[in-house]
Amino acid sequence: MKHIKNNLPFDPKGQIFHWGPVPGKFFFCSMFTAVHYKYFRAKYKENWSETLWLFINDRMIWVNDLNDIQTAGAKVFLKYLLPAATRNKIYKEWKGQTNKLLKLENKIEKTDMKKLTDTQLKKIWSQFHKIYKDFWVTGSVPELANYGSEKYLREKLKCVIKNETELTNAMEVLTAPNRVSFYQEEEIALSKTENLKNHQQKYFWLKNSYAGTEVLPVQFFAERKNKLNKNIQEEVKTKIEKTKAKKTTIQKRYSLTSEIMNIAKAISDGVGWQDERKKYILMVLHYEDAMLKEVARRFGYATENLHRAWYYEIEEIINKKNLHVRLEKRKDGFGVRFFHSCLELNARETEGFWKMYETKIAKNLTEIKGTVASKGKVTKMQGIVHIVLDPNNIEGFKNGEVLVAPMTSPEYIFAMKRASAVITDAGGLTCHAAIVSRE
Repeated sequence: MKHIKNNLPFDPKGQIFHWGPVPGKFFFCSMFTAVHYKYFRAKYKENWSETLWLFINDRMIWVNDLNDIQTAGAKVFLKYLLPAATRNKIYKEWKGQTNKLLKLENKIEKTDMKKLTDTQLKKIWSQFHKIYKDFWVTGSVPELANYGSEKYLREKLKCVIKNETELTNAMEVLTAPNRVSFYQEEEIALSKTENLKNHQQKYFWLKNSYAGTEVLPVQFFAERKNKLNKNIQEEVKTKIEKTKAKKTTIQKRYSLTSEIMNIAKAISDGVGWQDERKKYILMVLHYEDAMLKEVARRFGYATENLHRAWYYEIEEIINKKNLHVRLEKRKDGFGVRFFHSCLELNARETEGFWKMYETKIAKNLTEIKGTVASKGKVTKMQGIVHIVLDPNNIEGFKNGEVLVAPMTSPEYIFAMKRASAVITDAGGLTCHAAIVSRE
């Protein structure tokens, strides 16, 4: 433990950006890791701040220094997301990469993996991950920018809006996205469809996450369809129009400059972009896992062991390299610490860091304080507190309960829809929990 403490990158009692433990497997996160210590900097000359990412028993913890990640995010925001022309150019490039992914996914869908030769399997694996890498490099612009944009906008607004409550309210309104989220898109489509089988084939990946994949059956969508509001499309449209109207009202009330409104629009566009990106990531996870399972079957690996591999190590396995011992060593814990390079952590080091940063449930706690990201329709809400550390186990979550989680991600969506309020350890006005709550 002494060795670990001497090399501790972040003070656990200091100002850190931290989330977890939440469900997650390293393989599904390995492309993200490689992009953020290597490929993003190569293209955009900026870098994610130093990061500690830990994996034990299919759960993960992520840690950054708060000031460092905000500083890194602000640089990316000012250089690449705030200028409209640059933002639109990068988004267009990303859409092109997304279309390439969709075409290849369609090809994989029609391919019998078992009939491929090793050479053919390697080719499709390599081709898929080359496109996926490019998808992540451009698609990371709004995510990293997000960590610095909120603070930047707040500092601008503080010069105009002196009251802290009014300032927070203005931030909430101005940063809200002006478009339909992919979950709303699916619900609208589900409410209108008469062909549940076609709908299932289009959205079977809806509950995928970095913790794993599943193909949702037709029955899942049939049960949800019966509970949906038939007027959901009009409700969503009305909500978006009200959001736009609120932004105009805020602008007039405080005589906000075009500079401030442009900052807010850049943030709003980035939030919408991240939501759209998540949709395609959940789809990618299905096809990655399908190929991974074929590699496991063909070369004699347990799929759970391959879930501890880097994406590029799978290609090594296809090339007949024996990675059984290497992957088995990661079974009890594995981590990465990356910045301009990447250091892999063994089980002992990972466990030591895990104990330092693991979120613990405090007993007899009667009060907490934090930032209000979305006020909802009432100023006060009362309900039974329900702590959810694993979003895949929400069967007991009841309507009206208060959801408490380390952070929310797409797999929490079905619990959030039942919740009267949501509290997370990490996040801000542009985090997943705030965005979904506003919806």
